[in-house]
Amino acid sequence: MLRDFGNAYGLRSVIFRYFNVAGADPDAECGEFHDPETHLIPIILEVASGERSALTVFGEDYPTPDGTCIRDFVHVSDLVDAHILGLKWLEAGKGNRIFCLGSGKGFSVREVIERARRLTNRPIPVEIGPRRRGDAAKLVLGSARAAVELGWTPKRSSLELMISDAWLAYSSLEWPVANAE
Repeated sequence: MLRDFGNAYGLRSVIFRYFNVAGADPDAECGEFHDPETHLIPIILEVASGERSALTVFGEDYPTPDGTCIRDFVHVSDLVDAHILGLKWLEAGKGNRIFCLGSGKGFSVREVIERARRLTNRPIPVEIGPRRRGDAAKLVLGSARAAVELGWTPKRSSLELMISDAWLAYSSLEWPVANAE
């Protein structure tokens, strides 16, 4: 649709493709909350805080080093930087472009859990469940085009910063709970 509007009306656009956004504002002024929560790191933090009794790991027999899925995560602050660079791209009069935004590194579900245990200094009980239909063993996204053409590289997308920023925000704010009215 954007391509069609570009051809018909001269609209220029930048499209970003990314998944597994993690972390929070480094100043802990805002963070991530979904109802119901479905994202791995926030669920881990709910378990670490005692809001949930355990984390369900969906499958442990994937063809990965530890048997759990590997996923790429990108820090929300890095995405903010990319969006600013995308606006500058458009302001400079450059054409339509699609950019993938990822850290280029994957972390297994077990790695994320272990890192969260260490960073929160809390137990994170785990239950092993069956694989979910359609889950790929590994999903990692590169961002070479964004690096070359936008000058974007993720600066906060280390697992440590994503979890610690999310934990700080989660611990600092009064979060709505699923049953709140």
